[in-house]
This record gives sequence, C-alpha cells and structure tokens, in this order.
Amino acid sequence: MLTGNELITALAVLPTPPAQGVAYRSVPERFANTPLSTTGSLVVGGRYNSPQSFTQGFGALYLADTRENARREVRILVETAAGLLEVQAATPRTEFTIEYKLNSVIDLTEENIQTALGTNLQELTGLWLVTFNAKGNIAPTQALGVAAYNLQSIEALKVPSALVYPNSNLVVFTDRLSSGSFLRAYDDSGMLIAQLP
Repeated sequence: MLTGNELITALAVLPTPPAQGVAYRSVPERFANTPLSTTGSLVVGGRYNSPQSFTQGFGALYLADTRENARREVRILVETAAGLLEVQAATPRTEFTIEYKLNSVIDLTEENIQTALGTNLQELTGLWLVTFNAKGNIAPTQALGVAAYNLQSIEALKVPSALVYPNSNLVVFTDRLSSGSFLRAYDDSGMLIAQLP
C-alpha cells in the first residue's frame, strides 16, 4: 500500500463515480433504533477506520451488498465443512435494508484501483486487528480509510468482503455526505425514522 503523501495524491486523482441502490446492515437488537449510527466503529474501529483511541479516529458506517453477507460479516452465519451454518448462541440482532445514494465512491474491488494504490486483494482482506491494532499500530487499510476521509470529497469506499469473495461492502463516511447524497433505513411501518442527512 502506498503511504503518506503518495497515498493522498493517488486517491485524489482516482475516479469517484456516484452509486445508488440498497445495502444491508445487521445491528445488535439493543441498537435497533439507531441503525445508521457510526458510534460502534468510532469506539472499536473497523477495517477501514481507526478507533477514537488512535489520533486519527473517526466513525464509519459498514454496509454489506447482500443480507447473507451482512450476517457473515457479523459472524451470525459461518462457513463450515458441513456448509453454511447459523450461530444459534449469537447476540440477538436486527437486520435493516438501507437505501443509499452517494455522489462519490472509490471502488476498491477494481483491480486497476488497487494497482494505483499499491495494494491488492490480499492486503485489503487480510488480518488487521491482531496484526496491527492489537499492537498499537494502524493497519494499511485503516491508513487508506483515513486518507480518503481526510480528502473530504470521498463519501464512501466500495471494498471487497474479507469473508465472501466476490461480495463487497460499502464503508460510508457519513459526515462527508454531500448535497443530494443520503442513507435511509427502509421501514414500511413508519415507526422508525432513520435517514442521513
């Protein structure tokens, strides 16, 4: 992965096309009233954002491209030799369909974008928590997220799923949403109002 100013320079000239559609999110039941909150990622960090305990900490919203992928990402569904199994002892969770419209997204699933950033699929999906954060270091993917976030013009990263290739996730910088961009949790009952901005 490129670092420092080289990474910032490379990110600044990458294409940032708009994207819209639906994505999925699974949250612990106790947070069901705030499905678009980034507080969890701010506190503990994520693959593409460093936690608040690091000097460059910020929150990010992680969304999956399918319901099944959302379940796998939070380890409700796990791949075993016997096939895909649901973890019965998992913390109760609520699943949301999130409608989104974003004006500027960098697609890290594209090989030419990975090459431009000096990275590859292995680095983007490899171990990061134990390898880097547990030792007090920022992971390369987190450095990438910090650089993209600090450019202030990038609203999200489309990233390869570390668990289910070729599925993908969206990492949304919710406080970088520009005019016309939005995230909305789908609720046909009208009881939940969850939309950004």
